[in-house]
Amino acid sequence: MRPIYAGFAINVVLVILKYLASVASESASVNASLRHSLADLTFSGLILVGVLVLRLRPSPRFPFGYGRVLYVTGFAAVMVAVLYLLAGAVEEGMRRLSEPVMETSGLSIALVAVSLALNSLVLLDALLRSRGTHHPALLATAAENGADVVGDSAALLALALGNPLVDGYGAFVVAAVIAVSSASLGYRYVVSLVGVSAPRDVVGRVVKVALSDPRVVDVNEVKSLLLEPGKYLVFLQVEVDPETRLRELEEIRHYIESSVRSSTDAVERIVVEFVSPREPRRSFTRLLKEVMRLPRL
Repeated sequence: MRPIYAGFAINVVLVILKYLASVASESASVNASLRHSLADLTFSGLILVGVLVLRLRPSPRFPFGYGRVLYVTGFAAVMVAVLYLLAGAVEEGMRRLSEPVMETSGLSIALVAVSLALNSLVLLDALLRSRGTHHPALLATAAENGADVVGDSAALLALALGNPLVDGYGAFVVAAVIAVSSASLGYRYVVSLVGVSAPRDVVGRVVKVALSDPRVVDVNEVKSLLLEPGKYLVFLQVEVDPETRLRELEEIRHYIESSVRSSTDAVERIVVEFVSPREPRRSFTRLLKEVMRLPRL
């Protein structure tokens, strides 16, 4: 989680740098970028809180842990970005276009360039560490710093050209980046809080493992629930011969649980329910068709 800690620390530095750049110039893009960094500081702070809470051990009141807190803090961070940052960037752009006067300085250009370099480093680190994973904190850090890189680039271009029209439209570019990244992250957090299913790779693996036991007649139902980033609770209903003894049922349960855990680390807990065969038979074929409509891991 190094990019998350680094992102928070760098956002503190960036707020100071962009405040100094804003004082040293009259630029809508720089002011919009400053607002962006203020919101980013709040954003990364909330994500950091979620990561720290995620480490708390389960309690009697929260027996499955606090994994989904990260999505709550993430959604709150998105709301900060949308309500505070987006409106501020649009307001700055409209003000600059209505009053086309701009002052720049070498200091403001240098400070924004430093900001761009720092954001680029954090973005690269977050992208490298998020490869092969869908951890929401890393994705949020990558999206946040990606938006920063675009916003800083627009501000730097406006300062270098010294054109108030470019400056005004640069603020709109910052606003557009904020809107797109916030919408994408917000959707991800909302569906996770609602109770999104595990990816089809995971669900399909659970069904195939259950069917690999010759004592399992059919699989009627498989449901999954997100517990924490990348970890799911799976409910599995399988059909077995009604004459199957209790000892055999325990063997089937143990086989399914151990095989699933050895084939994927995404299933934190699995609950197996046994029922007698029903009609129509081979309902797992319908189930697999539904699983194929789920997104990949």
